[in-house]
Amino acid sequence: MESKGFFPKLWRRQQNDTGAPDKVTSKEAPVNKSDAAEGFSGPQTDLLSYEDIYHAAGILSPRSGYGIHKVVEMLNSDRLRDLSKDVKRASVLMALDAAGTSAEDLLQDATRRQLALDSYAAGQQKQLEEFEARKAQENAQIQAELDRVTAHYAERIQRNHDQIAREKETLRNWQMAKQNESQRIAEVIELCTKQPAAAPARDPQSAPSAASSSTSATASTPVQAAKASAGS
Repeated sequence: MESKGFFPKLWRRQQNDTGAPDKVTSKEAPVNKSDAAEGFSGPQTDLLSYEDIYHAAGILSPRSGYGIHKVVEMLNSDRLRDLSKDVKRASVLMALDAAGTSAEDLLQDATRRQLALDSYAAGQQKQLEEFEARKAQENAQIQAELDRVTAHYAERIQRNHDQIAREKETLRNWQMAKQNESQRIAEVIELCTKQPAAAPARDPQSAPSAASSSTSATASTPVQAAKASAGS
């Protein structure tokens, strides 16, 4: 059985680093820069081809030329594709015998290739699980950072609302005081501008008549007194 140690460094193709992204400086509630930079790194998605896996595992084509791939080509050829399994088996055995190889060698080649594929698949699955675990931890850190930043700015927003409320209350109190002041000013203005009630005006023509009547009454008083004396 082939060991998984055949290709410890050939699970994936190498890729040049693209460099870290430009760092952005934030004045308030900075995000963890190391975590942000780490988010751009991770396993590659360019998996090895089957031939690369076989080569990494040290599996070479047999000298006779009748390896597993050669037999697969024979079975998929136009001559054998539609034949029964017994006929296909007999044809393959005849070809192997003519090439100087045996079915046992073919089975060993197939087994080695299958083990190589299984080992590669197991390694990729393990790397994927490790990558997923790292990303889950990173997501938890990002969520914690997001919660911290959200709480920070929510507090700032609340402070702004509180300041607005205080300013509104201050202006409302001043407006009430202004109404009282305006009322007092209006009362003073009303007292200073209101005229007192005027006396009724006299008729110029009636004034001499009233004087004459007064004079006549004064003049007739002695005569009337004399008449009153003579009659008595």
